[in-house]
Amino acid sequence: MVPENSSNNFNQGGPAAGYSILGPTYLSPEQMDQFIKRINPNALELGIYYLIFGEYYGIRGDVAFAQAMHETNYLRFTGVVNPEQNNFSGIGTTGPDQPGAVFQSPRDGVLAQIQHLFAYATTNSLPDRYPLMDPRFHLVTRGSASKWVDLNGKWAVPGTTYGQSILNLYNNMILEARQNLNHIFIEVKNSLH
Repeated sequence: MVPENSSNNFNQGGPAAGYSILGPTYLSPEQMDQFIKRINPNALELGIYYLIFGEYYGIRGDVAFAQAMHETNYLRFTGVVNPEQNNFSGIGTTGPDQPGAVFQSPRDGVLAQIQHLFAYATTNSLPDRYPLMDPRFHLVTRGSASKWVDLNGKWAVPGTTYGQSILNLYNNMILEARQNLNHIFIEVKNSLH
């Protein structure tokens, strides 16, 4: 299922600009991975981690996936962070002298990102099924960013349109998923005749 408000322009401050960090994941792991593979055919397939950890922590995993695509230039790592860090969201990265946190596996990197988003989005206690991977969890002012646009100037500094950039990328992911589903629908419909 795809959110109804996906056609909103997130830069215009419409209803979607207030899109919360907490909530369901709409896109499947396959849809997330298919989106990135179109842009970067060599990209890791991370969609399953965003679904599993997103659902467990109540974070919109597909939007967190869009955040990772924004942060890593579609997993091409053209900035300060390198692929071996498994740091898909730039946790702890402030510049060339501080390339940020390093995680042992892609799974751990995604888990840390989701936990970091959880710290920003709510004051609830962190559920304990998984170990704390986010090295900066306790440095976050808990509950200080309930919406993606609230991350502006917090996750990325100055980052005045950081949340909007993530949401626009997410919007593109949804539009692509809809197009793909529409093509499948037409193929199935035509095969019935």
